[in-house]
Amino acid sequence: MKQFAKCLFPLALTAMLASCGGSQQPTESSRPTGLSTPAASSQAATSQPEATSHPTGLSTPAATSAEEGPIIKNETTIYLMSSFNETYRQCIDTTIEAFKEIEPNVTVVDIHETGSYNDVKNKVVSQVATQEHPDMFVGYPDAVQEVLEYGVGANMDPYINSEVYGWTKADKKDIFPAYLAEGSMYTIPGSYSLPMCKSTEALFYNADVLLGLNLSSIDPEINNGQALSAEYLDDLTWEELFDHLCPALVEYNNQQPSEGKIFDGDDYHVLGYDSDANLFIGLAEQYGYGYTSINEVTGEGQLDFVNDGMKGLMTKFREYYKKNYILTGGTYKDSSYTSGLFTEGKMLFCIGSTAGASHQYSQDFATGVARLPRPEGKDRKVISQGPSLGFLAHKKGDGLVDQDRVLASWLFYKFFTLTDNATEWAITTNYLPIRFSVAETDKYLEFASESGKTGKAVVSAITAQYGATRVGNDLYTSPVFRGSGEAREQMNTVVSDCLGKADGDFDIDAIFQTAYTNTLKKM
Repeated sequence: MKQFAKCLFPLALTAMLASCGGSQQPTESSRPTGLSTPAASSQAATSQPEATSHPTGLSTPAATSAEEGPIIKNETTIYLMSSFNETYRQCIDTTIEAFKEIEPNVTVVDIHETGSYNDVKNKVVSQVATQEHPDMFVGYPDAVQEVLEYGVGANMDPYINSEVYGWTKADKKDIFPAYLAEGSMYTIPGSYSLPMCKSTEALFYNADVLLGLNLSSIDPEINNGQALSAEYLDDLTWEELFDHLCPALVEYNNQQPSEGKIFDGDDYHVLGYDSDANLFIGLAEQYGYGYTSINEVTGEGQLDFVNDGMKGLMTKFREYYKKNYILTGGTYKDSSYTSGLFTEGKMLFCIGSTAGASHQYSQDFATGVARLPRPEGKDRKVISQGPSLGFLAHKKGDGLVDQDRVLASWLFYKFFTLTDNATEWAITTNYLPIRFSVAETDKYLEFASESGKTGKAVVSAITAQYGATRVGNDLYTSPVFRGSGEAREQMNTVVSDCLGKADGDFDIDAIFQTAYTNTLKKM
């Protein structure tokens, strides 16, 4: 029998994330006042996964039997550490209270660590030696990989696949595949993290200017000579965008009298891209040129981004940058976000995080949301990002793993991600749904509806529609290994240098080689 808990937060968010970072979260809202949950499950836990060898020296639970009632028979306390703000923690704490009714012998302690996700990771690492580390912590995959190297990771595969208390086949199909795959993309076989706070990127655009604009007199190939439409913008290729649409928009702007200009002022760019690293990594994935991978023989991470394909793309994008077709966060000298220029009317497009959709809102025009451009003749790919929940194990006095704690952690996560609970989490945080079924619930349909909404709530609604229904099969993740975080940081420099360096200082081979060398130092 399913158990449900509801955080009962208001559907309208008071604020949204500016990015996936832990320090930029919504402002505090009131604590939920009610909760609905049925009685404890009557399912009998007749067996558990067979004992298996753990890559880090730990082990998974051996088969046991249990009477009807709670699965965890012994008094067990587990700890969840995050840097979440109060609004998020209220939702988690409400779910903890409901979980207590299902598993009365389990106490879940919500620990708040001040600072960023990186601060949480550092705290976890500092506690490993004394076995004071939490059972679960919220962090990016790079942080999970680092903690795994201390030998305390808990492989969740036996719990996920348990016939007694694991996910059913329907559950597994209901979870976004890319989110689930990310948890097993470490250098140690197994699943050591599971999705929690997921987001992706979207192409935001000035709907008032673009929709209905006919550019056929400048370029008759654009949208087959028809006026621009939402369908056309939702199906752009990079080649169409930069070789046809951008030149036509600039020419159209130049033809207009001052009162008819479609860009505000002379210092404009057609497209802004907030994340330089995401631009590089996304292009490498879309075109199939290579970024990073795991060596199938050694199991170690390897760097693939120094290749002629990516050098050719960066050379092209340098020319697009010179023509004012694109500006990135790294080449924008006044900020790391180009969304401010978009909302000021100095851009017509901006690619940014769905978690920061409110920053794409302008009171001066309507914001549209489309899928990211793709290469001509290639499949769509859009990055899956945001922190996950890492799982850790503890040893008891006899040196064996405290299997009650690992199992309790899984049971809590499973409860937390039931469709109703996952719906409340998505609505509260504005992160994307973890399950496909979330988008089908009445509450999420209301949240994602533009009806009766104004201002930022409209942008939130259309972004929710986009994230829940249009990109699920396009998401991808990059493998995680020692140095993969540094590789990502180096890509920020590669893009900003390839686009922005003066001609006399531009050496694309040197730029790529420097990034390669700097990453190797961290591997």
